[in-house]
Amino acid sequence: MGIKENLTLVCDFDEKDISQKIKKTLEEHFKDSQKVNLEYKKFSDLKPAIKILRNGEDTGVKFYGNILGGEFQAFLESLKIIGNNECHISQRVLEFIEEIDKPVDIKVFVTTSCGWCPPATIKAVSFATVSRLINASIYECYSFPEIAMKYNVSAVPKTVINDKVEFVGVKDDNEYFGYIVNALGEV
Repeated sequence: MGIKENLTLVCDFDEKDISQKIKKTLEEHFKDSQKVNLEYKKFSDLKPAIKILRNGEDTGVKFYGNILGGEFQAFLESLKIIGNNECHISQRVLEFIEEIDKPVDIKVFVTTSCGWCPPATIKAVSFATVSRLINASIYECYSFPEIAMKYNVSAVPKTVINDKVEFVGVKDDNEYFGYIVNALGEV
């Protein structure tokens, strides 16, 4: 997989079928990995849930719900981004991100059959990887329809920032950062 840093996937699963399928998939996929460890611990009311630690430290990236199907590649790519401390963000926007001095909470709502959802997931994870103040949570809508309804998700991928600003689709770095700035109220 080509990961430099040690990652721990903290998994909070229940006995339901989807949790057990994810657990089995992760155990099979990472059984021989020297860099990715699985840990089972309660941390969320929502299950299944996975939070990612890099070298024992919380990265602020969490996945809620089904990560299988079309989202599994995005999940693996997210691990690669975090494990190599890299991102898919332009240098110009990276310089602006360094100026952020308030917490940013990004929620991305996805489905496992959406072709545009993986790039939206990767973008959110990239932003979270470059700043400790940015957290990214990926929610699979069919696993949590009540949360999708709360955030009025009628199309995916839908991104909500600080519960103030939202957009549908995949945006380029400049636009994405503009939404973050709007959510912080700095415009």
